[in-house]
Amino acid sequence: MAVSLVELRSRLRRSDRPAAFAVVVGDLLLCCVVLWWMVAGAGATTREEETASWILGAKVYGIWLAAGLVLFAGAGLPRTLLGHLAAMLLTPSALFLLVMLLSLR
Repeated sequence: MAVSLVELRSRLRRSDRPAAFAVVVGDLLLCCVVLWWMVAGAGATTREEETASWILGAKVYGIWLAAGLVLFAGAGLPRTLLGHLAAMLLTPSALFLLVMLLSLR
């Protein structure tokens, strides 16, 4: 049974609220893992490995952010789009502040 594009888009729009929740939770987890990966260096023993870990983490973060923005804007999911944008921009700064506060102790 073939589903038309209009039907698919209307189904997606009806699932905007649950999708937004799932996307924000996934973004929070991804940001935590990427920050840990960049700070811990993923077992890096040399400066070059540490730099490569930072670069890879930044690429993963940037691609995830851009892909989510394009996907959710194209699918017409405004709640999910705004949730993704907020989670991806606020989580790294909050985690960075948390790490800095914990290092001051």
